[in-house]
Amino acid sequence: MHLRGVCSLATSIMSIYAFTHIPMAEAYALIFLVPLAVTILSVIILQEPVGWRRWLAVVGGFIGILLVVRPGFREITLAHAAGLGVAIFGGLNVVLMRQLSTSETRTTLMAILVAYMVVAYFFLMLPSFIWPDPVTMLALAASGCASGLGHVLILAATRKIPANRVAPMQYSQIVWALIFGAAFFAEFPDSFTYVGLAVVAGSGFFTFLREGARFGWKSKAPILHNRPRF
Repeated sequence: MHLRGVCSLATSIMSIYAFTHIPMAEAYALIFLVPLAVTILSVIILQEPVGWRRWLAVVGGFIGILLVVRPGFREITLAHAAGLGVAIFGGLNVVLMRQLSTSETRTTLMAILVAYMVVAYFFLMLPSFIWPDPVTMLALAASGCASGLGHVLILAATRKIPANRVAPMQYSQIVWALIFGAAFFAEFPDSFTYVGLAVVAGSGFFTFLREGARFGWKSKAPILHNRPRF
C-alpha cells in the first residue's frame, strides 16, 4: 500500500513537471509508455509469460518515442526524463493496484493515495505559497474532481480485467492532447511527431489485443504472495 502511495506521488510530481515544460503531445507520448512498462513489470513482478509479439510491441513503442523526441536532433531536457519516469512509476502503480484491488477496499486504495499527496504537497508548497483567487480555486476544484473520478473508474476497471488491458484503453487521451494543445497553447506537432504518436498508440493497442486472461493474477505473483507468514 505504501509503495503504491510513493509511486503515485512520484507519478504526480513528474507528470506536472513534464506537462509544464514540454508540449502536451510529447508529454503524452512519454507517459503512454505505461502499458509497455506494465508488460515489462509483469514479467519481473508477476512472472507472466510474454510472447515475442508483445516484446516487438514494446520495441515499437520505444521507436515511436524516438520519433517524437528525436534525441540527437532536438534538445532532451529533464522534462522528457520526467515523462519517462511517469511511465515507469505508473506501470508499477497499475500492477500494484491490480494486486491490492482483490484484498483492499476502494476507500482504502484512495485514502492512502490522498494521504501521501496531501502531506507531500503541503511541505512542497510552503516556500512559495500564494492563496489562490476564486477563479483559480474553482479550476483547481474542477481538476481535482475530474482526477478523482478518473481514478475511481480506473480502480473499477482493474477489478474486472488484467492490468495489461487497462492502460491501453486510455489512448484516446493522445487525441485530446493534440486538440487541447493546438486550441489552448498553439502547439502544432510536425509530421514526425504524428507518426511517432501513431506508433506508440499502435504498440499499446497491440499489447491490449495480445493480452489474454489465461492465468489468474494471484497465481502469477509469487513475489507478492509466496512470502513467509508469521
